[in-house]
Amino acid sequence: MFSARGRPLHLLLSLRIAVLAALVVGLAGCGGSAKPEPSGPSAATLECRQQWRDLGKEVTGNESLTQPSSLASRWRNISATLDYYAVSAKSTDCGDQLARQRGAFRALEDLSARLQPFDMELQLGVVQGSAETYATSPRPPAPSPSPSKKGTKSTKEPRPPKPATIAAALRTLTEQAPTATEDQRPGWQQAEVVELSDTQAVAKTVKDLKFLSSESAAFAACSKALKTIRAAVDSTQAPVG
Repeated sequence: MFSARGRPLHLLLSLRIAVLAALVVGLAGCGGSAKPEPSGPSAATLECRQQWRDLGKEVTGNESLTQPSSLASRWRNISATLDYYAVSAKSTDCGDQLARQRGAFRALEDLSARLQPFDMELQLGVVQGSAETYATSPRPPAPSPSPSKKGTKSTKEPRPPKPATIAAALRTLTEQAPTATEDQRPGWQQAEVVELSDTQAVAKTVKDLKFLSSESAAFAACSKALKTIRAAVDSTQAPVG
């Protein structure tokens, strides 16, 4: 039999079968040589990201502190870096890189600790509870006289201050602490940007803040009030031993 174009039908049928067979072989060959796409991050990558998340837990909350010596803006920058690596780190982003980041934490914590004595808003938070308790309690009695050597008079210890005195000191500290912070503003701004690996620059930052504090009448008033409060609170503590 012949097709409409005069070609034998059996030849056309054979040609079609050959073409189909070639297509099947070609598709099978392509499927056999293709490599499967990776289904997700490797175990090493996931472990590295977990290490970054664990590191972030060590400093969680530091970025939300409000006292100037907390250097919260620096912690916010660090938190952003940690958040990035916690979801995007490669398996090669741990090891030395993690160690360097942890070293940066320690350097920032050290600077913060050196600045805390000048941070009257922080000091207010430290003593406020105990000062309020003292100010609303009966005045403590005078301590017992110190033992004296034979032939000498015993030393009479002064009576702790009146609660009203501590209430007044606490008011002064509360009112003047923000003003002291404002007087120190250039020093706090410097602490927010100083290069932590530059020990001389860090030392100068602390020195400059100390100078600004010495020039602030509000800081002087806070320091006096703080000393009064601490002495009163300490007098109520039972001696150790």
